Amino acid sequence: MKRGILGLIALIAIIGLMGCSHLGLSKGESEEALAPKSEPGPVVMVGTQEVTVSSKAKVVIMGCGFTPKQEVRVLFTTQDGVLSDIEDGLKPKPVANEIGTWVTTWTLGRYSRIIKEAGVYTITAADSDYNFLSQVPIAFYPEKKEKKKK
Repeated sequence: MKRGILGLIALIAIIGLMGCSHLGLSKGESEEALAPKSEPGPVVMVGTQEVTVSSKAKVVIMGCGFTPKQEVRVLFTTQDGVLSDIEDGLKPKPVANEIGTWVTTWTLGRYSRIIKEAGVYTITAADSDYNFLSQVPIAFYPEKKEKKKK
């Protein structure tokens, strides 16, 4: 008798767990959630290998996987969390071409003053409504001081 009741309880528990495993998902959604995406989302990259903290420094920033003709906002985040739109330091203005890629050059200029020290910062690509699309770290190095010859 005890074995029968324990077996029945085990059977109910198994059926209940199987039913709960698909809660909230309609037919086919569980397979879609597990399936890899066919296309990756937008990607932003820094093309300059070593950037020194200098007002004359230039950084190549590029992206791919964006919507064709999409205007891209490029944002810079300092180590203390200050977020700046650096649009006025970019040439040309980043707009995705017909295959969704873009490239621009950022001249640090006055932005070199907000980079208080060498280290790792963040570049973010956003849409025209400032919705974040992709991020990439960027490392800044101290400006090399030239040694005077005697």
